[in-house]
Amino acid sequence: MTMETLERWPDIVLVNGPSSAGKTTLCRALQAAIPSPYLVAGFDDFILMSTPRYYRGADTGRQAERDAFTALGVEMVTISAPGTPPAVVARFGPVFRRLVQSMAPAVRALVDGGNPVIFDHVLHDRAMYESFCRSTAGLDVFAIGVTCPLGILEARERARGDRVIGRARGLADIVHTFCEYDVTVDTGAMGTEACVAIILEALAGRAHGK
Repeated sequence: MTMETLERWPDIVLVNGPSSAGKTTLCRALQAAIPSPYLVAGFDDFILMSTPRYYRGADTGRQAERDAFTALGVEMVTISAPGTPPAVVARFGPVFRRLVQSMAPAVRALVDGGNPVIFDHVLHDRAMYESFCRSTAGLDVFAIGVTCPLGILEARERARGDRVIGRARGLADIVHTFCEYDVTVDTGAMGTEACVAIILEALAGRAHGK
C-alpha cells in the first residue's frame, strides 16, 4: 500500500512535544507528504491571534516586562533553583486560559467543516489535554509524540531567540505526561524526512490493522 492509495486518513493528526523540538517543520513536511488535503493549525497560531500586550516578551529570549495585561495573558515563571539551569513554565491568566481552552474546539470546527487537520500542539497541562479529548470525541485521531534530547532543545532555543530561555527545560518533563501516542519520533536523532517516513509507515500499518 502506498500513501496515495491509503483509504482511511485520520480526522486529526495530533503532533505534541516541547518547545523547540521542531514540530512546526515536521508538521509542514508531513502535510506536504500526505496527498489528503490537511490543514496545519498550531498552538502558536492561536497565541498570535492575541494582541502582543497579553504576552509581551514571551516571544523573545526573556520576558522582562510584566503588567496588568500579562497577568491576564501569560507570564513566564522560573521554577528552577538559583544556580541551576533555568526552567520556565507558562502561567496563564484568564484571557489566555480561555484562549488555550478554545484551541481544540476550533480545530474540531475545522474538521466538522470537512477539513482534516494536523494539530501542532503543546500540552502544557492536564486541562489542555482534557479539552482536546472532549473536543475530539468521536473523531479518528492519530497521535504523534515528538521528543528531543534536552541539550539539543536548549541549543535550538538559544539559537532561535524567539523563545524565553528555559521554556524547553520547563516543558520537557510535562508535555508528554498526559497523552498516549500511536508513534513517537526523536527529532534530535533523526532528520525531518526520516521522521516523516516513520510516521507514514505507522499510518500505513494502522490501516493494515498492525
